This record gives sequence, C-alpha cells and structure tokens, in this order.
Amino acid sequence: MNYIKNHTTILYSMILLFICFCLYCINLGEFPLIDYDETKYVLIAKDAINSSNWINLKLNGETFFGTPPLLFWIINISFLIFGKISTFAARIPIAIYCIIGILSLFLTVSKILTRTYALIISLILATCFGFIVFSHLATNDMLYTISAMMAILLSYLILLTKMQSRNNLYLWILIYFFSGICILTAGLFGFLPILIMIIMHIFAGKLINIFKPANIIAGIIIMTIMIAPWFIFTVKSNGFEFIKEFISAYSIFKYIGIKKFLLGIVLFILGFMPWTCAFLWIIGSRFKDICNSVISYIKDDSQDKLGEKWRRLSKTDKFLSLNTIVFFTSLIFVILYGSKYIYLILFLMFPAACISGHYWYEYIVRKQRDKSIFFATILPNILFIIFSILLLFGHSYINKLSIYGYNHLIIPVVIVFFLIPLISIFSVILKGRTCAFIANLILMISLSFIITPNGYNFIVTNSGEGDLIKFARKAHEDKVNLSAFLPSKKYSLVYYYDGNIDFHKDNDYKWLKNFLQQNQNDYVIVEIKALWAIEDQEIKYMLLASEKRYCLIKHLPKVVEQQMEQEEEPEVIIQ
Repeated sequence: MNYIKNHTTILYSMILLFICFCLYCINLGEFPLIDYDETKYVLIAKDAINSSNWINLKLNGETFFGTPPLLFWIINISFLIFGKISTFAARIPIAIYCIIGILSLFLTVSKILTRTYALIISLILATCFGFIVFSHLATNDMLYTISAMMAILLSYLILLTKMQSRNNLYLWILIYFFSGICILTAGLFGFLPILIMIIMHIFAGKLINIFKPANIIAGIIIMTIMIAPWFIFTVKSNGFEFIKEFISAYSIFKYIGIKKFLLGIVLFILGFMPWTCAFLWIIGSRFKDICNSVISYIKDDSQDKLGEKWRRLSKTDKFLSLNTIVFFTSLIFVILYGSKYIYLILFLMFPAACISGHYWYEYIVRKQRDKSIFFATILPNILFIIFSILLLFGHSYINKLSIYGYNHLIIPVVIVFFLIPLISIFSVILKGRTCAFIANLILMISLSFIITPNGYNFIVTNSGEGDLIKFARKAHEDKVNLSAFLPSKKYSLVYYYDGNIDFHKDNDYKWLKNFLQQNQNDYVIVEIKALWAIEDQEIKYMLLASEKRYCLIKHLPKVVEQQMEQEEEPEVIIQ
C-alpha cells in the first residue's frame, strides 16, 4: 500500500496507458481506409514511397501541395518499419501519438496542480467521442490537435511553475518545435498555438518573456530548420502555383457562413460526448463572470497591474483562465472556418476537458457542484436510454433503411446505451460520485469496441465505398484500365486499384460514349442511378457487376449486340 502511495504517478500513468491502448490501438487494420481524406493522404504517402520522392508529392499522377508533408512522411516511415504498405501501418503512428498526448497532459497538469485533477482531465479528453473516432484514422486532424496541445501545455509550465532560466529555454525550444510540427501539418494554422501563447502572456502580464533574445533566436532557428527546406524546395519546383494554392487554402471567404459554423458547433457537441452537457452547463453558468473578468483586464492597460492581478490568482484560477483563453481564441477560428478543418474543432476539446475536469474534480473530491453535475449527467443519459429503447423496438424498421447485416450489434448497443446510463443516473441520485464518473468512462470504452471496426465498416458499406473497393480490386486482378464516371473523385478507387484513375464528371455523356468506343476493354464505374440517363443517350454498354450504389460497365461488343438483337433480349446484359 505504501508503495502505491509513493508511486501514484506511475500507477495513474499505467491506467491511462492501458485505457488509451484499448481506445486507440485495437482494430486499426480491421476496416478499409475511409474516403475522402484518409484514403487521399495514405495514397499520397504510398505514391511517395513507391517513387522515392518525399517532397514533390503526387495524387493520382498530379502534383499535390494542398497539405504540408509531415503526415505523409510519418506514414512512410511507418511503412518502412513494418515492411509493407497496409492500413494498420498507416494508422498506428496517429494512435501512438494520441497516447503520448494524453500522457503528456496528465504529467503536465500533475506538475501544475494535483495528480487526481490531472487524471480526471486526461480521462475526459481520452474518452471523448471525437478523440476515439479520429485516433483511428490516418489523417492530419489528430496530428495537429496533439501537437498544438503539447505547445500550449509547455506554455502552461512556463506561466504556472517556477523554473530556472535554462529549463525555460528548453521549454521555449519545445514550444517552437511542436508549433513547427503544426505548420508542417496544417500550414498557417500552425501559428495558432503561438498566437494563443502571446495572448496568454499578455493576460499574465509577462509578454516580455516572449521577446527575450534567447527565446526569439531559439524560435527562429527551430522554425527555419523545420520548415524552410520543404517550403523552398516546393516553391522552386512549383513556383507561383504553389504560393497561390497555399494562400487560397486559408481564405475565410471560401468557408465562412452560418451553416458551416453551426455544423462545426454540432460536431463539437457530438465529438465531446459524453462530457458535452457538463461543459455547456459550466460555460453557460460562468459566461457572465468570464466576460466581466475579460473586461476588467482590458480596462487595466498597465502591464504591471496585469502582472499583479495574475500573482493574486490561485494556481487553479490561473489554470482555468488560461484554458478559457485557449477555448475562446480557438472558437474564433471555428467561427471563421466552420466545419472545414476538423482539427480546429478537435483542438477545442482540449481546453473544454480542462475546464470540465475542474467541476468533476470538485464534485468527486471536494463534494461540491452537485447541482451542475446532476443536471449535466441526467439529461444525456436519459437521451441514451430513450435511444436504446427505440433501437430495441424499432430496429426492424431501421433495418430496412440502413442497418441490414448489423443485427448482431443491436443487443450490445442497447445494453451499452441502457444499462450504463441507468447506472450513471442512480449514481448521481445516490451521490455515488466516483461511480458516476466511471460510468461515463465505461460507456465510451464499450462504445469504442462497438464502433471499431463495425461502425467504420457500416460507413464503408452504406456510403458505397465498399462497392468501389470491390470494383477497383476486380479491375486490378483482371489487369485492365479503370475509369470513373462519377460526380466527384473517389480516391479509394486509386488506392485499391493500385494505379491512376481517369475521373470524369457524370454529366459528360459525350466523353463516356467516345471512351467506351475507343477503349473497348477498359472498365468504367458509374452510379446505378446514372444508367437511365446513359440509356437515354443511346450509349451501348455491358453491365459487368452491380452493387448497392455503383456498378461496373464496359463497351458492348458488336457480336454480343447483334446476338442480343437477334434474340430480342434487353439492351443491357449481365456478364
């Protein structure tokens, strides 16, 4: 028992490591790559490693510079380590990085406040729905989110702990290092952690720390080493076209809009479940106090006064104030860009977890905040229970719409969404404080095993991506060229076909007619609903395969066409 008390940090770290491993690393290779972004990113990495060109990136044979290259390099290194190109090898680096991020959050907050406080915050962030979902995907969303979080955590250490000047310099170097990772992941959004850091230092009356010569020189050196080689080489290779595309990607006029902003807020609410209601309750109840605090700080424009105010705050209040700054600064970018960049929404969950964790800590440890946690827990759990009842008694109807083939999941989902929320409700009512918190953890851990791989396979099946994968593999096995006559580009075709695909808009029927006549052995993928329009255009074709949403066609040979006319068969046949 004394050993456990003396090694609490190690024990808590092992608990976090085990939970994160269960949440993030299991079933990574059990479902196909998900269109659109994941397939596109892994495809670019695959092309880079096959061509041995890691700088001038290609997507389906065309130069790609819409996203900085760090994610592709990481995926390529994973391919080399595992000795093959696979979905598991592409996804495992992101899963591991998520675990490192959660452990770093725990160790940092433990240094600033208490281990119990840090554990609660880390468990909240680790088990929120958004982190579970995106930790399983080889995209830049979690790579940016964790890197930006690490930079902010290091800023917390500078502002909230007393360290020697040498250690502070090391922290500044690491801050710029993780900011550099953000830039190599998300372009100009990589400067967001630095912007937040400046605002935090202004708030604390310590802006002068940023402009110390040693800190500035360290930042310039780190950023130059990390970013300049890629940027210079890409500009040299692609010139003005790259600069134009790079700047255009961050124009708010392309993305700003009330619908996209509302969608972004909805994604945050869903992604932060099951902790969303507690956070919204806190923000709602403290919003007036937050505004008053900000106004009072703005009125005091003397840096000395800001510093004096900062010193009078308790360490907990400082921590909450900094997280409030991080949340609302990031929220501004979500307002501007809406749901376009998911990593901005995921990054919001980091300060939200820190703020929510404060109330849960006071509820569990200090026996306070009963009213807040009561209402914040009852509402979502009642909704979960209602959902489970509807699923149990209405699955026969829902089955007709979308879930055919997933009947085996109905009972486990009903149990998870009925039994665990019921336990949580009774725990809150009976003041089982720790039990109420653990119930949420068990709910999300249980869901993670159901969601992966079943949830992702459900997406692949019902989006039609499964059809595309099947057709791409068939064309690859038959060793024929493959084209796509679709409304938009589907890069899962390119990845699983293992070659370039000729994409054409599905309203260009003249192209389709000429293509089938000139490339009689090639396969073409079209939507099933487009067949009527194709027949109206008097385009002759042979139907090779048909699935739920897409079908595979080719040129109709003359011999077959004449035979069909003689036998008065329908115009379309299935080979």
